[in-house]
Amino acid sequence: MAPLCHVFHTENLPDHVHTIQRNFQEKRRKGPAVNLKECQLLEMVQYSCNPPQGEIPQPGVITCQPITRLFRRCAGGLTVESTAWEPIRIAAEEAQKKATDKKS
Repeated sequence: MAPLCHVFHTENLPDHVHTIQRNFQEKRRKGPAVNLKECQLLEMVQYSCNPPQGEIPQPGVITCQPITRLFRRCAGGLTVESTAWEPIRIAAEEAQKKATDKKS
């Protein structure tokens, strides 16, 4: 069985990458602080074949749907899945840009 994972909100991902959980205790990750926005953005496409929400296929028919996952690879080898975080980050940047445009 996989170890239990600490559940956190997607908006807290940049803060959460600075911690490691061992023996049910949170510890600060060694090394310098990580800025996810500066890390390389990578994309991976996986396929889910005959997903449960789809209808039952005819015998011998396989239906696959692509699932796109986004990752950030940072210096030091840290790789973080950021699929859910990227839309939130983009929306926050656009809101900030609109706010600065209104002030100008």
